[in-house]
Formats: sequence, structure tokens, C-alpha cells
Amino acid sequence: MLNRRRQAEALTLQHGHGRCELLPELGGSIGAWTVQGQAMLRAAGAASIAAFDPYGMASFPLVPYSNRIANGAFEWNGSPITLARNFPPEPHAIHGVGFEQPWACASRADDSALLTLNHRPDASWPWPFEAQQRITLGDRELTLDLRAVNLAPHPAPLAFGHHPYFPRSGACLQFAAHSVWLVGDDGLPREPVPVSGRFDFAAGASVERSDLDHCFTGWNGRAVIVWPEKPFALDIAASPPLSAAVVYSRAGAEGFCFEPVPHLNNALNMAGREPAMPVMAPGAAFSCSIRFRAVDR
Repeated sequence: MLNRRRQAEALTLQHGHGRCELLPELGGSIGAWTVQGQAMLRAAGAASIAAFDPYGMASFPLVPYSNRIANGAFEWNGSPITLARNFPPEPHAIHGVGFEQPWACASRADDSALLTLNHRPDASWPWPFEAQQRITLGDRELTLDLRAVNLAPHPAPLAFGHHPYFPRSGACLQFAAHSVWLVGDDGLPREPVPVSGRFDFAAGASVERSDLDHCFTGWNGRAVIVWPEKPFALDIAASPPLSAAVVYSRAGAEGFCFEPVPHLNNALNMAGREPAMPVMAPGAAFSCSIRFRAVDR
């Protein structure tokens, strides 16, 4: 778990009119990103930083899996696997282990940093892996190059995504997907349904009054967020391994989430459903990238 006995030290990247705050010790999280003073991500509050609360950050890594694993349990190669629950009072394991551990800054420049995590088997995840986040800031761009290497001597499930929060007030979200896996009251997905009605964001739709927590599949890797009262909109481009997106928006919340991810919620318990949980051979790496770009409205 995160070490809450010391203050999280921020690492600042700057490039032209862009500024980004990283918090390596706080789960390898991003604390803020602004372009000409406009918040492109929801900024982490001082209270969340002091409490070492990754859910209060601007974005945090999802490794080695995203979203929930039902009841923290699944079967792997004929053997039952049980994970420590990390999101009480829910019975499920959620969002992997990367956001709960301090990351090291392996290298940095004025406008980039390489954050690394070496995970050893524990109650939260039984296989070792090494994860890297190369975070690069441009004048109007923020790029996340994500890589995780399987250090186990046999194939193991291993994936990487990110969990960004965006300012919710006035936000209009636009993206296209084929299906949406609606989540039940237990937080787990049901059968997919075609995208339609309030789940159809192809032409753009407000998220300000939405109440969503669902996984969209068949996403083409592009999305746009527009804030009508702000000078910049946000263009999001994700690489092909990130073929799903989780949209999380709650009425009254300060931020909402559009999370590029590589697999379904609860994928390890949904054999035969796509996109499935990636499996990496010994020494093989799962790699992907996400580019956020501020554009003139």
C-alpha cells in the first residue's frame, strides 16, 4: 500500500505553455495538466495529495488490469486465484496494483519523465512484472507511453491503461463505439447492448447530468471533449491495444472519467468475450500509448 507517512513530492514538467505535475510516490499519478492556464485534467486537491488518495488525482495508472475482478477471484490454468480486496466495502478487486504503490523516477528532463515500478508477487497480484510510464509534455500535448513486462517464468495476464479525470462542468464528450456493457448494481458487467440513446456519444453529448459507469467496446481510439466556455477542447488518441473505454460520470461530481483500457471489465472471469484480458509470454511486454492534445475550439 501507499506510504502515507511522508509528503508526496511533486515533479513538474514544463514545455512552452504547458505544465504538468507528476506524483511518482503517489501511485505514479498525474496531479495536474494545464495549457495556458486551462485545466485539461481535473487537478488533484491538496487534501487528496495529503491523504495519498489516488482517486483524487488527475489520472493514475491501471496495471496489471483495469476495473473490477469479481469478488477478487478467478481461475488461471486450472488453479483458483484469490486477490486481496482493495476497495471496501465492495467485495471486488479493482484497478490493479500500480496505483497503490510508489513509483520511481528513473530519468527526467524539463518536459519528460520515466516512472518505473517493479512489482513482486503479493496478495494483490501473484505474478511479477515491471511497468514503465514515459510521460512527455508538449506545448499543447501530453503523451503517455505505457509498457509492462512479464517477469514470471510462464505466461501471465498483464495489461496497462490509465484512469484520467476531466473537468465535468459543461463538458461534452464525443466518441464512437459499437457496444456498451452495462454494469449492474454489483459493479459487474452484464450482456452488451448496441450503443443507442443516452449511451450514444457519436455526435457528442453532455456528461454534466449523466450517471454512467459502463465499458464501451469497438472504440476506434479517438475521442473529443469540449467545454463551451473554455478556449481549448481536448483531442484524445489511443493506440490499437486500447480498444475499450470506460465512462464514469456521477451527478454532482467535480470530474468525470473517460478511461482508455485494453479489456472488458472483469475480463478474467469472462472467457470468450472480447476484448479479452491480454496474456504475455515470459519476458514479453504489453505496450500502448495515449495522447492528449489541446485544440482550439
